[in-house]
Amino acid sequence: MTHSTPSLDRRQFLGATGGLTLAFMLPAGAARRVAPAVAGGVNTWLTIAADDSVTLTIGSSDMGQGSFQGLGQVLAEDLMVDPRRIRLVQGGPTMASPAPIGTAINTVGSGVTRNNFWKLRDASAIARETLVMAAMNRHGDTTRANYSVADGVITHAPSGTTYRYGSVADDAGRLTPPASATLVPDAEFKSIGQPLPRQDIPAKVDGSAQYGLDVRLPGMVYAVIKHGAFGSTLAATPAVPPGMLAVVPTTVVTASARGTEKVGAINALAVVGPNTWDTWRAANALRPRWTAPADAAVLNSAQFMADARALAVSATPYVPGGANPPGTLYTVEGNPAAAQAAIDTAAKQLDVTYTLPYVAHACLEVLNCTVDYVAGVRCDVYVPTQSAKTTLSTVMAITGMTEAQVKIHTTLLGGGLGRKAEMDFVAQAVQVGMAVQRPVKLMWPREEDFMRDQYRPMALVHARAGLDAARSVVGWSYRNISPSIQGQRGAVLGATGDSQGYEASNALPYSFGARGIEWVSHPSPIPVGYWRSVGASVNTFAVESLMDELALAAGEDPYQFRRSRLTDPRWLAVLDNVATASRWGTPVSGGGARGIAIGKAFNTIVAQVVEIASVSRTGIKVRKITVVVDCYLAVNPASVEAQIIGGVVHGLNAALWGKQNFTGGKAQSRNFNRSRMLRLQEMPQVSVILMPPPAQADRAAVIGGIGELGVPTLAPALANAHAALTKKRQRDLPFFPSATMGDG
Repeated sequence: MTHSTPSLDRRQFLGATGGLTLAFMLPAGAARRVAPAVAGGVNTWLTIAADDSVTLTIGSSDMGQGSFQGLGQVLAEDLMVDPRRIRLVQGGPTMASPAPIGTAINTVGSGVTRNNFWKLRDASAIARETLVMAAMNRHGDTTRANYSVADGVITHAPSGTTYRYGSVADDAGRLTPPASATLVPDAEFKSIGQPLPRQDIPAKVDGSAQYGLDVRLPGMVYAVIKHGAFGSTLAATPAVPPGMLAVVPTTVVTASARGTEKVGAINALAVVGPNTWDTWRAANALRPRWTAPADAAVLNSAQFMADARALAVSATPYVPGGANPPGTLYTVEGNPAAAQAAIDTAAKQLDVTYTLPYVAHACLEVLNCTVDYVAGVRCDVYVPTQSAKTTLSTVMAITGMTEAQVKIHTTLLGGGLGRKAEMDFVAQAVQVGMAVQRPVKLMWPREEDFMRDQYRPMALVHARAGLDAARSVVGWSYRNISPSIQGQRGAVLGATGDSQGYEASNALPYSFGARGIEWVSHPSPIPVGYWRSVGASVNTFAVESLMDELALAAGEDPYQFRRSRLTDPRWLAVLDNVATASRWGTPVSGGGARGIAIGKAFNTIVAQVVEIASVSRTGIKVRKITVVVDCYLAVNPASVEAQIIGGVVHGLNAALWGKQNFTGGKAQSRNFNRSRMLRLQEMPQVSVILMPPPAQADRAAVIGGIGELGVPTLAPALANAHAALTKKRQRDLPFFPSATMGDG
């Protein structure tokens, strides 16, 4: 199959002299035409200079996921250059819509590579052909078939004359690009699909890489944030501590309003001082007075779970056009009444409840943001953010400045996991910068990170299922009760509710007979956000735990039980591969047990087999984990493997120990000492296997994401292994809620 790019007009392709500098906004359809918008020059994404250097400007954020390297490999393929020649540079955002390639919108949902794969291939192919046109004009032979391209060199076959990209880049910058360009066939790939070393690793190893906390500006001062409990507001601004420069109250803005945190509320203050240590100590010693919210008494974990249990039994159905406040019941899929009726007549019935707590993101690098504000002139912001465009719009709203006056410098992120897509810390830093009128770096102490997070939502899942005499699943009833991420952000929920709450529980390719999938918006106002894999981390645990419980009720092997009820060939292939690779069905060497789970999120299918060696009162010894991944195609298999392994560790931490409890709106776990993490010597062996890509990728097919996919199937596979070994079913996460870093 031959790929061609959509047509572009000259207004969609910009050339600049002094080399070839390109900015594309590729149309979604052949008839669509948009003009490129220039915003401080941030939309020039590809530069080929006279010295043959190739620079790719990428607007997405680097939080260790390897997407920069992947996009560089994608560019190299159709530009026909060695990917090691490409210099990868962090780009900035623009308010232009649609945004040109190379500008930042956000880095969430495992979407950077899959959302830009075809766009970048199209654009780089057009860039290549524009360079070839320049060489054709230079040589005087306009027959394209007489020219070939390899490693950035254009060769005129009849004469043997060669033209380096750099030698014709200036001429190419003056040309109108071709309307389309042929892509490199998959069978001829030299870059895509190769496990190439990442360019970012050496700098991260030798310490030269710059993260947000590394930013230093001349004359910079330091600010440390301090909050009260959720929902509380500052009663009075305390005096400036000795040796400090200022105490600045900060206000909740529209972009950071969530749950208990209302627009206009003064919910935090920043102590500003001359250095990090003294400022941190002064902020830690400060005892400001806070006004507690009227509902503080019910802002506790016991009440949240009691509310969830009540809503599992009775909730008010969604009304089209109605107010539909928290506590509303939404039908996501199927017919819940029919599913319940089928279960009631089943030969065997299961009625189970699974619970999961709030969980903090716990990024290694705490939240921070550096602001250099000059009133009426400019505002430079240096920030480890996953949402550069939202950062830009937030800064513009707070300062009243134009886009041209605001510059966002996205630094490396020491972890993001969804937390650094939020705007609370950015808004606070800008307010402090405006107050002190000098460069300032605002930082959240680790305790603030844990106690003022926007957490993975707590959830309760009530599920029923029934088997007939032939062991077929005749009914499947599933109700998830959890706070709404989108609802807290002001979204008006439609008839099926918040997709972030029920994702990975609907459209399952199992033969379930009558099914009814429901979601209920929990009324808890504790701020919630996009934790790695979001709703899939909740629902895959419940779905795949219940599948194992059904297999036990049916008297069938858990792998075979799933296999005989799956209807999707891709799911079947992944399941079969993980069973084979893990030696499912054979005795576990040295004792122990295995558990299996499969699921889909972000268009990628993942199956895991977790092998545990033993279970004690304080822990589970996990020996080996086998993961099979079908993401359709992988740009850099080494990056995929690294991300899956990282996700497995993240999932283990959450399943075994992750939780945040609340009393009176105050979070109880303040630091890592009360939030147990996996130690190096506890790390299991992890094997990652990628399903082979198609012989020729189809543009109409959906490419899967990777960054979040190691998480969802880990918890159920672990729970299923635990049940197989102990004969006791763990339906509440985490396994060890009282564990500390002193245990083990």
